[in-house]
Amino acid sequence: MASINCYQTISDIPASKGKDVLLKILNSPKTDFSKLQKIAVDYEKKALEMIKAETGEQKQ
Repeated sequence: MASINCYQTISDIPASKGKDVLLKILNSPKTDFSKLQKIAVDYEKKALEMIKAETGEQKQ
């Protein structure tokens, strides 16, 4: 297995699945963490509402 040192460039890596994956990772857009945090908070609120509704139905 060949290793990559700090002096090699992307063009020095032979064409392979690994190179394709590496290029996809390097070319992926930056993550918007504040947007992901808002989505997570919304999911958590919905989950808590569902749990409260289920426990309320079970008590009756």
